[in-house]
Amino acid sequence: MKFILTVMATFYTLALVAQTNENLNLELSAIVVDTADQAIPFVTVTNLTYHTGAVTDEEGFFFIRFGKEDTLEISAVGYEKQQLYFGDTATASYHELVVTLSEKTYALENVTVFAYKDEYAFKKALLALDESDLPKAPSKISIPGAYNGPRTEKRPSIVRSPVSFLFDRLSRHAKEERKAQEVAQEYEYRKTLDKKYNKDMIGKITGLKDNKLDEFMAYCRLEDAFVEKSNNYEIIVAINRCYENFQMNRH
Repeated sequence: MKFILTVMATFYTLALVAQTNENLNLELSAIVVDTADQAIPFVTVTNLTYHTGAVTDEEGFFFIRFGKEDTLEISAVGYEKQQLYFGDTATASYHELVVTLSEKTYALENVTVFAYKDEYAFKKALLALDESDLPKAPSKISIPGAYNGPRTEKRPSIVRSPVSFLFDRLSRHAKEERKAQEVAQEYEYRKTLDKKYNKDMIGKITGLKDNKLDEFMAYCRLEDAFVEKSNNYEIIVAINRCYENFQMNRH
């Protein structure tokens, strides 16, 4: 009986997960900036329907999957919350946005200021105060919505427009692919050069071995461009000339 209940619970969980994934049919890539177009890091993006979400990175970027009937709440300390709802206006499955958050203002309590005609009058009034008449200072001042956790040093960032910022972020994958292609091309280029100019071939042409061969290889450095463009005959002639100079310098 326990086994049957376990299996039923497993199937129910899988069905619920599958249904949830089917409902998350929209994708959003966005950056969050302030009114000065500065990226805001560590902004919380919450799907209010499923209570899941994402957090922006240090560049203010986030990616999230959600359903068209879901409401996304974007919030950060010191900024007004903002909600996104697509509904039937979502004509595509993928969206790119730049979300701007406005700074939040706090209403402070009124402060009473007492004026004295001179410094002497102020000192006299201060000395006459009874400790029991003084208001008790709170042990800790708490501002609603303020973050009281550990602080990290904020490094200055380069100001860029939201459009170029988002483009750079989304094209990071393409840059990595280009870098991989460049590494692969450099590897094939080196293989081609090694076939035309290598230690074994130089040893057969000069008859040198071991340390003497290494010494000659360090002396005779043919440029990569020359090896690439030259045929085998031209490379052998260049090695022989280099060997003659090498022998003359040794004597």
